[in-house]
Amino acid sequence: MRLYLRLALIAALLLLEKAVLNLFVDFDAAQQAQGLGALLRGAQHWGFRFAVSFVIATLLFGYLRAGTALAAADQAARAAPVRLRWLALHFALLLPLVPLSMSLYGRESALPLAAVVVLWVLLAALATLALFAALAPWAYWRRGALALGALWGYAALAAAGSVVAMGWSQRLWLPTANLTFQVVYRLLRWFIPDLQLDPVYRVIDTGRFAVSIDPVCSGLEGLGLMLAFCVALLLLFRQEYRFPRALLLIPAGLLLSFALNVLRIAALVLIGDRGHPDVAIYGFHSQAGWIAFNAAAAGVALVSLRSKWLTRAAGTGAAAENPTAVYLLPYLALLLAGMLSRAASNGLETFYWPSVIAFAAAFCYSGPRLRGLAWRCSWRGALAGLVAFALFEVASKILGQATAVPGALGPLPRQGMGLHLIAWAALGVLAVPVAQELALRGFLLRRLRAVEFELLRPTQAGLWPWLVSSLVAGLLQGPQWLPGLLAALVFGLVFVRTERLGEAVLAHVVVNALISVSVVGA
Repeated sequence: MRLYLRLALIAALLLLEKAVLNLFVDFDAAQQAQGLGALLRGAQHWGFRFAVSFVIATLLFGYLRAGTALAAADQAARAAPVRLRWLALHFALLLPLVPLSMSLYGRESALPLAAVVVLWVLLAALATLALFAALAPWAYWRRGALALGALWGYAALAAAGSVVAMGWSQRLWLPTANLTFQVVYRLLRWFIPDLQLDPVYRVIDTGRFAVSIDPVCSGLEGLGLMLAFCVALLLLFRQEYRFPRALLLIPAGLLLSFALNVLRIAALVLIGDRGHPDVAIYGFHSQAGWIAFNAAAAGVALVSLRSKWLTRAAGTGAAAENPTAVYLLPYLALLLAGMLSRAASNGLETFYWPSVIAFAAAFCYSGPRLRGLAWRCSWRGALAGLVAFALFEVASKILGQATAVPGALGPLPRQGMGLHLIAWAALGVLAVPVAQELALRGFLLRRLRAVEFELLRPTQAGLWPWLVSSLVAGLLQGPQWLPGLLAALVFGLVFVRTERLGEAVLAHVVVNALISVSVVGA
């Protein structure tokens, strides 16, 4: 693994562990805390935002302006092994954080709150250092840190500016919340004409799901983040940008941030209205804002730095072909079409043809580049599918989960049932397996090992890309992540052993076909 990938894995694992520890924190008590508890709540609120902004800015600036020293440090880390004893120490240091998290914000404890906080911070810091030591020796991290040079300062400036902008923007929360309320209402009228409104409390009610747009939902936090990011970006690349036209990045970024916040709230209402209030409240609402900001920031940086009109050096060389797109495009088309069809349907998804057509179009576009893949299949793929289906069923029974076709396909309507059944089968049994195997096995499993992944034989990928790509595939199944993980391990294994993507696709087709038969038969 290169240094960037190791750092990304550390960030992902720390975020996952933070989410788990949050389950043990009494947030109701945190909101009512006074004194040291209130100070701790504020430090967490602003400190976490600074840390996330700082990490994102550092990674993005480092990627965009990687010099020879940073590239050499990144490449040198590939020789460093993962040290399991340090990883075991990391998890051992995490265990005491569970009771300490339960003792925060006034819960009964043998230790005073100040001692709990100090001990929590100390153990968390030691656990983080152990995790860094597990992924690479300190000499590699030190080399990478020194290679960043002044980028540390620019990233810290962007993060500090975003935090200051958040606090200052609170004065504008109320008028901006009113504007957001009006824009969201006019957007949602295209999908739900009979909306009920309460302008005083800024409530939008569909009859099945209601949302109150508080001042904190005005989008000003995102505007502050985007403002700080754009200013830091212009300073960092001041030699490349053409001024004064490059200053247009600031209003463009702000407008993009505001538009994405409006779309986030509108999507939240639609998700809740379509029968998924838990997903809307506990999943989408808490994560969509960060996802939108990261996508907007990366988009502004990558697009602007490749624009001949905005920069001096853009487009001077021949454009390099990007093979990643052809592997991911069919799956991304499925995801996008699925989201749109679910948002436009009553209840569970029943509009399958748009997803099938979107997949077919994307696959046809990518097809010429994918002809070199080994699409042949044999009894090995079918046998692997039977094994994967058995593991999927056993894991589902152990977890007490009902077997469902991947993609959360809904019931078929009576009208035009034949056509809907054809589309349902084409989507769940053919399109989903092909798209996921292209993205997760054809691309991700090999890309985790090599940048030029198309030149890498599957047998050369190694153990950890197989495990990581399978874990990603399992997480994409949501609540059925464990059955999905076990099935994905089989798909990846048959791909690596036979070096044929067609075998993995056939195994996936067999699993989805058997699940479909069991669901329809029930």
